[in-house]
Amino acid sequence: MKKFLLGSFALAALGIGAPAIAADMAVRPVAPAPAFSWTGCHLGGLAGYEWGHSDGYTTSAASTTLAISPAAAVAFSGLSSPAGQPVFTSHDLNGFNGGGYGGCDYQFGSFVVGVEGDWSSVNKSGQGRTTPNILTPGLSVPSLLGGTLSAAFGAPAFVEAQERWYATARGRVGYAVDKWLFFATGGAAWTKVDYSQFMLCGSTAGSGSFTATCSTPAPGYFALDSTRRTGWTVGAGVDYAPASLHGNFVVRADYLYIDFGSFTTFTAPLIGQQLYITNLNTKLNDHVVRFGLAYKFGPNSAALFR
Repeated sequence: MKKFLLGSFALAALGIGAPAIAADMAVRPVAPAPAFSWTGCHLGGLAGYEWGHSDGYTTSAASTTLAISPAAAVAFSGLSSPAGQPVFTSHDLNGFNGGGYGGCDYQFGSFVVGVEGDWSSVNKSGQGRTTPNILTPGLSVPSLLGGTLSAAFGAPAFVEAQERWYATARGRVGYAVDKWLFFATGGAAWTKVDYSQFMLCGSTAGSGSFTATCSTPAPGYFALDSTRRTGWTVGAGVDYAPASLHGNFVVRADYLYIDFGSFTTFTAPLIGQQLYITNLNTKLNDHVVRFGLAYKFGPNSAALFR
């Protein structure tokens, strides 16, 4: 009888407790997967293509005509020229770039703010040239020999710009959609540009003006100058942290417009020979498209993508 009563109580207890246990199991919450965070710092490399434009070269208030040879040309040496005369034509520049970038970001809600810097080596160049006359109607210079410097070039003179590197320091603001980040950016930019004037033929002296011809094979003239410029930049891009890279790496595509404004070059050129003009005004801008891969330091880990 005792055994029967104890077994009855046990069954009753199980019958009462079973619904409670089932209910407890039903309401137990499932932990949500942790969200991706863009907070943290990143460091990586990039490569791309860029193109730009130079508005050409005009005389400035400080422009002078200098010459080493021949003797008739030396008569023009050191003479100033009225500002604003076009000397070389406008031209495009293009080439490839590659370098590194890094920065730090902070995410609040869906918005991300941060700072970033980059440096790239550039293989970018372009050439301008004179018309059949070095100027139209000619480069005016005060001279006892006539006052006009003409250049009846059989092959015209050229100017070349070669960008060697550029760097930027920028702020950025973005909108995050999980592992995607769409951003706008802007800040300061710097570059180094090498300039050259040259003509690949000989020259002879004319009467009353300096006339350069290619009638005889001889070394042409050249003048070299190097300058570092400061400008500004704006752009936009997208970052993505693919699951296949476990949240530790971020791939990027972006675009920058860089403007270095108007400035003077050939201020202290390395002199070759023949005739050249100092202190020419020019203007330079760049369009840059790049792709990058960076390692991200921050709260994300491979566990987020398991």
